[in-house]
Amino acid sequence: MRVLILLAILGLTAYGADFTTYIGDEYPYQVTAIATDAIGNTYVTGSRDVGDVFVTKLDSSGSIVFTTTFGGKGIDQGHAIALDSAGNIWVGGSTSSGNFPLHDALLDISLGGFLVRLAPDGTVAYSSDFYGAVNGVATDASGNVYLTGTTDFEGFPTTPGLPPGKVSVLNAFVTSGAYVTKLDPTGTQILYSALIVGTQQACGAGCPTGYEITSGVGIAVDPAGEAFIAGNTNTTNLPVTAGGLIGYGAFAASINAAGNQLAYLTYLSAGTNLNQLASPQSTTATALAVDASGHAYLTGSTNDPAFPATASAFQATLNSLAAKSGLSNAFAMELDPSGGVAGATYLDGPGPDAATAISLDASGDVWLTGTNAEGFPAGSPFFVLVAGDFLAELSADGSKLLSSMGLGFTGQGVAVDSSGILHLASTYGLVSTFTPGASPASRITGIVNAAQGQVAGRIAPSEIISIFGYGLGPAAPAVATPQNGAFPTALAGVRVLVNGTAVPLLYVSESQINAEIPSPVNGVQAGNATVQVMNGSATLPEFRASVDDSIFGVFLNPDGYLAAINQDGTLNSEANPAKAGSIVSIWATGLPPAATVDGAVANAADNWCLGCQISFGSVTEVASYAGAAPGLIDGVMQINFLIPASVSLTIPTNVTVDFSGLGPDGQFWIK
Repeated sequence: MRVLILLAILGLTAYGADFTTYIGDEYPYQVTAIATDAIGNTYVTGSRDVGDVFVTKLDSSGSIVFTTTFGGKGIDQGHAIALDSAGNIWVGGSTSSGNFPLHDALLDISLGGFLVRLAPDGTVAYSSDFYGAVNGVATDASGNVYLTGTTDFEGFPTTPGLPPGKVSVLNAFVTSGAYVTKLDPTGTQILYSALIVGTQQACGAGCPTGYEITSGVGIAVDPAGEAFIAGNTNTTNLPVTAGGLIGYGAFAASINAAGNQLAYLTYLSAGTNLNQLASPQSTTATALAVDASGHAYLTGSTNDPAFPATASAFQATLNSLAAKSGLSNAFAMELDPSGGVAGATYLDGPGPDAATAISLDASGDVWLTGTNAEGFPAGSPFFVLVAGDFLAELSADGSKLLSSMGLGFTGQGVAVDSSGILHLASTYGLVSTFTPGASPASRITGIVNAAQGQVAGRIAPSEIISIFGYGLGPAAPAVATPQNGAFPTALAGVRVLVNGTAVPLLYVSESQINAEIPSPVNGVQAGNATVQVMNGSATLPEFRASVDDSIFGVFLNPDGYLAAINQDGTLNSEANPAKAGSIVSIWATGLPPAATVDGAVANAADNWCLGCQISFGSVTEVASYAGAAPGLIDGVMQINFLIPASVSLTIPTNVTVDFSGLGPDGQFWIK
């Protein structure tokens, strides 16, 4: 049993950066977009769990300069962020608030979107509703602001020379469009506006009409003032310009600097199997960037074998396993100023993969981040890509993978500053930088409940955590052995301090430490604590963490199912399911008991969670035992429960277990 638990908590790896900071507070933050300025500051936006938008600025050392939050009584989310030449911060997003706070607004009618300008010090200087969700924001050298997103507002304003598509809402039937709007530097005057709409779905006879959806997802502006957008549609009749590709799914468009003509509009791939009885094969765009010469670079995901990868591409064909199963590969594409494909490549392995963000460096190399399920070959000996989320560097035309690395967090955004430093954001509130070609500095890059969860920066009393990073401990991993009934606070020259107090250690290595958070966590200020690693004579930078009352996680096997033991003492699996009416045991951490001795080995049963319930769909059982796990560290909890006869099935199957709101669901096998 001890081996089972040890394997369950040692299964992750991660990589480091020049700095890594967790930006959450008492509320978890969901990051959606990142930007940087000329002096290396980092700006991120997204939403907090309470439904507000946040904007956080970090200086070049990773210290938080400010966090500004705003929103109404509904659900508000930041989707895009950009800086203008005066240092103002423009943020766009979506809102369901009828009372979104307004200041010098262009529009004061709630139509699902917003645009906000923050002064360089983080104070709100301008705030307006917009005609639909704002998914992309860009600025030019004169301070003009460019927006893209989606709208179904029938009165959306358009200007001469640009597509004047028609959208509509009739009961549940919607035809929406992707808009491109240029505003003056005050945000109060529309300089030009276009609406790109498709009305024909490619699903054959009997296709339901009135669900034609077209949306802009990203926007960029070149030095000449030409605007570029990426978007997606489920229609086949967007207003493609001469020479553009006719297709389905992702598209790109450009508007000339005068704002009176489409320079081009093209689909990114033709798409196949576009009928209502088959899953469509198509391409989805997530982001774009543009260089000084008007070349646009796009990324996203595709499962289309007809995606126009170029002959010299790093990966010229869809991964064969992905092609057979309909799963996606990430892609990168370069379009020339006329919208022609200058270079395009698939990028990934056989699993479901997608790139979520793109940025260019001064040499023209393309940087992507996103999700990768199976891994693909590293492009240099320094970086090693592992299954998980990734960062990759490509040549501009997609012919070479110059470097790649696995990330220990969910890659959501990437931006390259003028010094070539990469700024990365994870979905769950981690912000990092690193210098390409340099050995990453020793530091913590994230913390997660050792059983399961998202790598972020949240801890809870009595929780067993995994700390990831660089230079955390010895090259040869060391496993702790209890002495006198307790786990040590020093192991192989490594100590971990939480608000200055050394905590019990279970495992240490160069890239991962497993430890127990003390109960209570003393010295908490404004819901935050500091976590610091001391590795021999090296003292690593403090890592800012937020402290929750509890963070519940159940230990899993490598296959993602619960690490469960059947009543006969055997490991639960598809080949060895539990029987209905029998007892199953699982293990968890992060739900603190009433009293603990930090690091102690539990030497007796203590059924302290008398009300813990386990739900099987509509059937709920009180756990027969939920408390101390004898023989294991006190931060690990054992839960025994009866499988009710009412969930008995004739063949082995996986059953989802709900822990009555304590934390994530889990699955195990029964017959």
